[in-house]
Amino acid sequence: MEYFVEKYGIPGVIGCIDGTHIALQRPTENEHMFFNRKGYHSLNAMIICDHEYKILAVNSQYGGAAHDSFIWKHSDQRKYLEGQYRSSPSRSAWLLGDSGYPLEPWCITPYRSPGEGSSESTFNEVHSKARCVVERTIGILKGRWRILGYGKRGRYKPEKVARIANVCCALHNICITYNISYSPPSIRDDELDHTDLHHTEEASLLRAAQAIRNNIKNSICN
Repeated sequence: MEYFVEKYGIPGVIGCIDGTHIALQRPTENEHMFFNRKGYHSLNAMIICDHEYKILAVNSQYGGAAHDSFIWKHSDQRKYLEGQYRSSPSRSAWLLGDSGYPLEPWCITPYRSPGEGSSESTFNEVHSKARCVVERTIGILKGRWRILGYGKRGRYKPEKVARIANVCCALHNICITYNISYSPPSIRDDELDHTDLHHTEEASLLRAAQAIRNNIKNSICN
């Protein structure tokens, strides 16, 4: 939290979240579940990291057809953060995610279509700079372990590729801990659709998340 406050002026941040595709050869079962929007078969792995590029959580059990928001919605990490918020709404702890995730009190996302020069636009710029740590983390991970890299096609079944991804994340953290450096080029994933919230309880949580985001925006811009 201290890092994100000191560097970006954003309080309460415990990590950043993003999804990344791990390519596969065409599976023999449930092929449609692995065909992603970019036109190839993959797993869509959810990555949560801290400011030091350490991976705090990885979920690579879903096929490439699954949206980032869907994977997040069904993750243990979201359930935990939601539980923490519901037990103590005043507790300030959340992740930073891009527009592919729903705005929630435990996941802060950018404003949609802010006006040029507006405080919302300023917030989005700061948010983007802070959140790029997860893109950098994914870039280092895939650059170091080429079996996960862009353009590769794993010859194993999806379940084994998911286990390989988990092991690579653990090895990545070991490398970070012992300062084994690697600097791949920056890589960004395609933006995914935002999931609208319709139910009454979800709308209430959305308003709470909007209030949190507005407070952060005001603290940055004032």
